[in-house]
Amino acid sequence: MKNTNQLFLVFAFLISTNFIWAQQTEWCSSGKSLAAKFKNDPAFHQALIAQMNQLQQPDNSRAAATVYIPVVFHVVHNGDAIGTGENITDAQCISQIDALNKIYNFQDPNILNVPAVFQPLIADCNVKFCLAKFDENGNPTSGIVRHLMTQATWDTENDIDQTLKPATTWDNTLYLNIWSVRMGGQLVTDGVLAYATFPGFGPADQDGVVARYNTIGTTGSLLTGYNKGKTVAHEVGHWFGLFHTWGFDASCGDVGDFIADTPDQADLNFGCPTFPHVSCTAATGDMFMNYMDYTNDACSGMFTLGQATVMRNTLNGSRSIIKTASTQCYYNLDVAVKKIILPADSICSLNFLPVITIKNEGGTTIVSGNIYWQIDGGTAQQMAWNGSLGMQAEELVTLPTQNAPTGTHTFTVTFTEINSTPGDGFLSNNSKTDTFFAYNGGAGTPAPFSEGFESSFLPINWSIVNKNNDVTWVQNFLTGGYSNSAQSTSMNNLAHTTNPNFNKRDALITDAYDLTGITKPELKFDVAYAQYSATRTDSLNVYYSVDCGSNWIKVWNARGNTLATAPNQTTPFTPDNTQWKTVAVGLLPLANQPKVSFKFENVSGWGNVLYLDNINLQNNPSLSVNEIHKTLVKIFPNPASGLIAVRLSANHSFKKISLYNLVGEMIYETSITDNATIISTENFANGLYFIHLNGATESQTEKILIQR
Repeated sequence: MKNTNQLFLVFAFLISTNFIWAQQTEWCSSGKSLAAKFKNDPAFHQALIAQMNQLQQPDNSRAAATVYIPVVFHVVHNGDAIGTGENITDAQCISQIDALNKIYNFQDPNILNVPAVFQPLIADCNVKFCLAKFDENGNPTSGIVRHLMTQATWDTENDIDQTLKPATTWDNTLYLNIWSVRMGGQLVTDGVLAYATFPGFGPADQDGVVARYNTIGTTGSLLTGYNKGKTVAHEVGHWFGLFHTWGFDASCGDVGDFIADTPDQADLNFGCPTFPHVSCTAATGDMFMNYMDYTNDACSGMFTLGQATVMRNTLNGSRSIIKTASTQCYYNLDVAVKKIILPADSICSLNFLPVITIKNEGGTTIVSGNIYWQIDGGTAQQMAWNGSLGMQAEELVTLPTQNAPTGTHTFTVTFTEINSTPGDGFLSNNSKTDTFFAYNGGAGTPAPFSEGFESSFLPINWSIVNKNNDVTWVQNFLTGGYSNSAQSTSMNNLAHTTNPNFNKRDALITDAYDLTGITKPELKFDVAYAQYSATRTDSLNVYYSVDCGSNWIKVWNARGNTLATAPNQTTPFTPDNTQWKTVAVGLLPLANQPKVSFKFENVSGWGNVLYLDNINLQNNPSLSVNEIHKTLVKIFPNPASGLIAVRLSANHSFKKISLYNLVGEMIYETSITDNATIISTENFANGLYFIHLNGATESQTEKILIQR
């Protein structure tokens, strides 16, 4: 490296398939020169060791508030149209921000592929990135700046550092600068994809990350193997103070990256090795899935707790000033009307309750505001809103009953006068308009309702859709839910003479119900099912409609093992009293709606008999209207087939996590020692489970579906 103030990420740029590993290890010139300085300069040697030891001191701030890093993208081009060549789109830049936020906040799906020996070390860095909302002069910005330059390519680091950066950089105490460029010349010859400055070194006007335009983000024309935003994520790790996992040279037993929980590693890793890949420590093998190695994006998935400590301490040290710039990430006051849930498309009642979602996009908790709405641009109506909407929190809001004559209408809603101020920092997201069609479909039947199929079939005003005029829903006299009755409704998928291959759908549609007075509606039903085999299986979908069946919104579905309540069998299935389960679906957006229908749809794959019983809609006071009053819990993937990652907010007070099955048996329990817990589902059967989080004074329940 010509400039020892910088650490390079030098990947193998595979011009042909004839490169060998020995050649690849020579391409990291930055590591090579830094290693030479480390070995030959005793003062630098001691200073660097002292700095790294300091950065690894216990970090008491990781559980503190999230740190927000404002980012400005400098898109450097030579006149190409936006979206062409190096003049990448805004969407590509935004996708990089999204990737950074997943990678640094325990949300990369690849963490589920991290070997078990390393799972306890996976860190949630609690750092979030945003496109800057304001430029250096306080003017609004998108955080994406395009620079038209006279040259098409940038061939050396000196060109970029001495010419491009000083002419374009924004204040490095307020922003993380990321330059997107087309590299050429020596940089291409050396295989450089990106590089970053190390904290505490170099001129301020050169600070930041430089990356090839086709390694940025997750969308657009990207290099094969580097299409998940991890090239830039690796470089940001350097910007936070991290070294490569193998350290300074190709050997075992050296200082490595100075971080205790990254195993000793002889050299870099390319591609996607098979674990265990052992270069030094046979007990664990290389941590090649670490973001600070060189493996392909699809194979990396973790920072360690030690790396997170270094990054956090860097933010408390040499980069501490940028923490005070987090207001560049958001406006002080900014409420968005995210969605109009109702009315949507069409409604079959001339009376309806609008339901909207609002979100706090600003940096100040929202406690009050006024909501205005209009139908067809008419007289505006107003409702005061009061609550406590924290940063990035969302809430459902139901407005008073509205009336509209038959026909097509527009519905416009605006949230303003936030916290008793005239407006907010970003007015363009305060309003939303949707178009809908209203007609009079008659009054709904009063709810709540309950149907056990004990009397005549079909129930009054219920219907069946059987387009093939063959096997469909019938009243079953063999058994009812949990064997508490002798009747239910069933669908005998085994009765088809040939495999329908999921091309036959049979729907059981309820009456339309008036939910006026039901403020927390919950749909519940009992289901029993057995597959014929792993390849002959069926599905059940559940929908609701507020427009008398013109449009259906899916709220629940299950298929195969997820749906099954009994082992596979090749004869017609009849459940005993233990082979049922109860499904409960919260439907908060339907509160007080005057006309709602439900549809239960069987999709046949020539499986077995499916039973339904005890379908009811009731008011469930325990449903949470505002999720902001719950501790933030992220569970993914959901459905899960292997590992489950449970990530808690930094301020949680939970001590234990337990997993319960549908009959209330605790099948797993562990203590919570970090904000992230990984659970293996290897020994758990398919189905719905409840995750209970318990603390001294707080408890919370979440759901997880295991489906293989």
